[in-house]
Amino acid sequence: MQTQFTIEQTDAQLIDTKADITYDISFERATRHCISIRMSIRNNIGQQVIIKSPVWIPGSYKVRDMNAHQHAIIITDAQGTPLMWKWLEKHVIEIENPTQSDILITYDYYANDRGVRTSHVNRNHAFIMPVACLMYVEGRLDEIHHVIINKEHVNWEIITTALSPIKKEQHGNKIAFGALNYHILIDSPIEIGNHRITTFDVAGSIHEIAIIGQETVDMEWISGEIQRAVEIQYEFWGDLPYDRYIFFLMIGEGLRGGLEHLRCNVSAVEPTAFLDKTSAQGMMALLVHEFFHTWNVKRIRPIELGPFNYEQENYTRMLWLAEGWTSYYDDLLSYRSGFYSRDEYLSVLAQSHLGKLARVPGRLSMSLKDSSFLAWTKLYSMSPDQQNQFPSYYTKGGIVALLLDILIIYKSGGKHKLEHALQAMWNHYKADGQKGFTEQEIISIIEQTCNVSIQKEFDEWHNGTDELPYQTIFTLIGLDWKEQPMHVPQDWYGDYRPFHPRKAQIFFGCSVSEDHGKIIVREVEKESPADKAGIGIDDELIAVNGKRINTRSMLINALQSNGTEGKAHIIAQCDGRIYETHVQLIAATSYSLKVSEAISHEQEQLLEYWLQG
Repeated sequence: MQTQFTIEQTDAQLIDTKADITYDISFERATRHCISIRMSIRNNIGQQVIIKSPVWIPGSYKVRDMNAHQHAIIITDAQGTPLMWKWLEKHVIEIENPTQSDILITYDYYANDRGVRTSHVNRNHAFIMPVACLMYVEGRLDEIHHVIINKEHVNWEIITTALSPIKKEQHGNKIAFGALNYHILIDSPIEIGNHRITTFDVAGSIHEIAIIGQETVDMEWISGEIQRAVEIQYEFWGDLPYDRYIFFLMIGEGLRGGLEHLRCNVSAVEPTAFLDKTSAQGMMALLVHEFFHTWNVKRIRPIELGPFNYEQENYTRMLWLAEGWTSYYDDLLSYRSGFYSRDEYLSVLAQSHLGKLARVPGRLSMSLKDSSFLAWTKLYSMSPDQQNQFPSYYTKGGIVALLLDILIIYKSGGKHKLEHALQAMWNHYKADGQKGFTEQEIISIIEQTCNVSIQKEFDEWHNGTDELPYQTIFTLIGLDWKEQPMHVPQDWYGDYRPFHPRKAQIFFGCSVSEDHGKIIVREVEKESPADKAGIGIDDELIAVNGKRINTRSMLINALQSNGTEGKAHIIAQCDGRIYETHVQLIAATSYSLKVSEAISHEQEQLLEYWLQG
């Protein structure tokens, strides 16, 4: 009988279980950034056994050579007799097992990459992404797997993981955890060390926060803010799909991003997240985003995303659902959680969503669904010309979700919104979680749940490349959307003495980096002043209006001083050859989304209905 695909697990289900596939992980070479792994396979059938490594991480749509850091492989039977084996592909091993005996595979894994998708180990801790370093047996993904953490060679007290303990109490150097199948195993990161943890309870489910990093953190404050975010999403969805959940929070210079998992998420922020209000708001929006994925994408998922094929790309045209809708709700639910004021939320929409997409010329050349389908070669392999080619399904998908939400609210007369359709999808999943949703099923659920017709607008916004109808939609709830030259307010010395008028902020259209006293062009926006002047990627900018420049601030000041009245004279070089050009700078664009001064009573009611849960 075929085993049903499942991604659900509670800790109680793994107590006192046995497993025929186990991984014993130890750290005797932690100072060399190496993890030692001993994989045991029992009860084999057949004289050839195929072992594979995944080539991608669910939630991160790029084929990766994750086993490139795997080395020193030894394969024997249970008695230690070497078995014959060979590589069939870069991620596939075939083992000759003529006696059909148990198999032991030992290998080391070099883990020296800090991040939300990678593993890292040193003398202080180990963060393990199982998908990157734990292989699987072909045909045996759906059985119980155990992981034994061996702390014999390290002085680490704490193990935090979404894997479930297999004993109610475990002591000593070897602590065992389990997963009902391989899908759950590889979606359960592990942190071993002396990190800080705190817990709270919402609706009978335990929530753990694990702080990975040495920075000072107010544990009471961060716990209270995350608990608030969990409570708001509990109200949004109606229940929690787990008995225990972990927020792994990495803190360190240069760290950023997040990755969702079934019973946890891993988020990374810089230390400024605890020092600066705006950075703290960004951190909370990130945590809200990754937590929202617990429902949307891990469970409410495009049909192509589960059961998974770990050996190749899993193409879908529906990442607007997985990431776009999540990007919309992360800021909206951050507002409902109290992390933004209303004006701050509208400003975030204007600057970080609508304004951000406006600076992507590629939005006019590729549809939202195509950007999803090509994520495997576009989003995670960004080129300097990417913004001219590719609209992110995060950004544009979130904006389309915003427009759909307002459209539903208006068409339903303030009785329904997009979240009601999401709640209906959640109920569908709970009734049958075996497969994901098709696009047409999503549309049907929206229309039936909200009693509106949105097929026409849905098709136009997801398949087309025209500008989205911002003002037409925003007017329905009394919002004014404006794109206009940036206004420079009058400055004053004191109460009565005006400072000399400043020039409007200019727009150049390229980003640069400093490289040992040189200013190197990294990106050029299509049809921008820099593009029209013939400035190219990797060119060096040498002088503006006869003045040598060697820092980014010197470039900005020189261009700003020139203003928009006359052309700026640029000296640059490409491939060692000097060239000169003139740039006609233009005023930078300001983006705003504000409540209309002429908002009607009906519009105001719809606006409040949209914002409130």
